[in-house]
Amino acid sequence: MNTLKKFRFALSSYTDEREHKVGRFFQRLREHHSRILVRTKLMDLMQDNIAVINLWTEYRYKGYVYLKKSERKRLYKNLECIAKDFEAFKTTHRADDEQTRKKIADISSAQPEITRVVLLATIMEYLSPRRGVYQYRASSSFGRLLRDPATETLIGDCNQIVTLYIYLYSRYFAVSDLKLRLLPKHVALHFQGIDIEATTGEFANYHNTKYASLQPIEEIVSINLLDITDEYFAKNDVSPKEFLQASRFAAVLSHDRDIVTKNLEVAYTRLVTAATKRDDYKGALTLAQQSRDMQLISVVGHNGALYFMKQHEFKTSRKFAHHALKRAELVRDSYRAEGKYLYDEHRYHEAIKAFERYGNRELVAKCYEALFFEEQNKLGNTLTIESIQHHKSAIKTMHGYAKKSGSKQLIQHVDSLEKYL
Repeated sequence: MNTLKKFRFALSSYTDEREHKVGRFFQRLREHHSRILVRTKLMDLMQDNIAVINLWTEYRYKGYVYLKKSERKRLYKNLECIAKDFEAFKTTHRADDEQTRKKIADISSAQPEITRVVLLATIMEYLSPRRGVYQYRASSSFGRLLRDPATETLIGDCNQIVTLYIYLYSRYFAVSDLKLRLLPKHVALHFQGIDIEATTGEFANYHNTKYASLQPIEEIVSINLLDITDEYFAKNDVSPKEFLQASRFAAVLSHDRDIVTKNLEVAYTRLVTAATKRDDYKGALTLAQQSRDMQLISVVGHNGALYFMKQHEFKTSRKFAHHALKRAELVRDSYRAEGKYLYDEHRYHEAIKAFERYGNRELVAKCYEALFFEEQNKLGNTLTIESIQHHKSAIKTMHGYAKKSGSKQLIQHVDSLEKYL
């Protein structure tokens, strides 16, 4: 990188030209763009460095705030360490051609091109959990996989390790050689009739597995965009605006609308669940509305209404209730809860309004009784004709409260005082 470019990227949010290319690609991506042209450009970026696509999109569109520029630079250096370590491993531990053919013959009649499949077999051996370099763990952060293999274990889930396989393969051959094998909640690689289980480092045959499908290799980008299984999301906010952008990109890039729709549903459900666990119901509602899943919106509306009732934020509670299926019941309950809270706080006039909206005459009457006794306290403990006449205004107010309470006993009591006025 020349001096001018170094200076340029020193002031930029990008680490280098590779990130800049990826950033421009996503900035310019639109729904109406030609799928052929988009696929061609995406394949070029994947061939250049799929890890850059993953890290940049995690930082920009998935809210991974830890992936600051300096951290991404460090991870790219780790990626170089992985590449060099693999190259050294490949030199001394290249998979044997005949053994590779035999392993494939044991599970399939496919006869993939030997040079490429041997490279894949070598990657499998290098990243095999048996060697201790890689460990499978549910995670959606690609950064955990990009570690220096000389000092740390590489950790990631199925689509993350598949992405690393693609990167290592791309250093020797075209990524277009590969395909994705998609299974329920799982991703594997596929090459010329043979499946590659990246999480265990073994050849496999998922051809007859229920719901298994073959997809173009670039589908991995859409999958990674919507992958949010990491515990990170249980503790950190995800911008609904950024996630909507990521979901739009995933939809544009995906070859299978059903796949991206299912992945998007799962992603929104997980994001909403994580937000509610943090009591971020406003964020959860925004995400649920963004998903257009009426059941999800209703659940957030219902739970949000109950949460804000407990927080004594009754207006907010009713706003959430309007998004729930049982909105009328929740709104009514909120007025009862509000009335009780105000009554306990001795804010009887406000409590009356809430109980009236709740529609309970007995509770309204109870508030008027409380107001009656509040006025009566002004009279003092010892009553004389003179003191009664002095508190004429309070007694008239008591009379009004007694009538509104409907209590005959209170009415009789205030009548006994009024005869001295």
